[in-house]
Amino acid sequence: PFIIIDEIHKVFSDMARNTIDGLNPEMVLGLSATPKTEMNILVTITGLELKEEDMVKLDMHIIPPSDREEDDWKSMLREIKAHRDKLEKKTIKYKQNSGLYIRPIALIQVESTGNDQRGKGNAHSLDIKESLQELGINPDEIAIKTSSQNDIEDANLFASDCNIRYIITKYALREGWDCSFAYILGIIPNVNSDNGLTQLVGRILRQPFARKTGVKELDESYVYYSKGDTRSILEKVDAG
Repeated sequence: PFIIIDEIHKVFSDMARNTIDGLNPEMVLGLSATPKTEMNILVTITGLELKEEDMVKLDMHIIPPSDREEDDWKSMLREIKAHRDKLEKKTIKYKQNSGLYIRPIALIQVESTGNDQRGKGNAHSLDIKESLQELGINPDEIAIKTSSQNDIEDANLFASDCNIRYIITKYALREGWDCSFAYILGIIPNVNSDNGLTQLVGRILRQPFARKTGVKELDESYVYYSKGDTRSILEKVDAG
């Protein structure tokens, strides 16, 4: 057989490769945004090429803890809410001019999920949801997507009658999830893996309808973070 594998970096261990070889494939074609160095890379598509095709939201803006103290994720959430609200005003005007509907979504990466993990000193998904509600956000606009809870499973995020504007996650959306309405990423954990972060940042890069809106703020993406070490990893991702 001719085998095509998406996210091939996830099945590149010796055991996985031996399993694939056991199927006696004529050829294996893999797709990945984060290829391993030992892979036989046939085609590389750069971020600039994607930008030229209007497929991605670039520039990507990295927004550090400014007036707030480091690890002050509650202040970061306030900044994200204010920014997302401004973007939505832009999309309302854009719909009036173009007829195309966009609802900006913010992704928030938390430190812990699961009922048994709450109250252990980490930013838990339920803590984030409560903080967003304290900012005046309707609970219907907040969804949690983790390995144990999936509030977006049956939701059509592109529908105009969908209310979801904030999605809280840890690792569940890192791969295999694409919604071009996602504009803002807020990172609470201290990130030390550029591979995982590249995948997560990719969730907010897709351009709605694969064409530029002509509105600068709606053609770019935004990453907030709350811990200092994350900056250097983000800069590597941005350079790539």
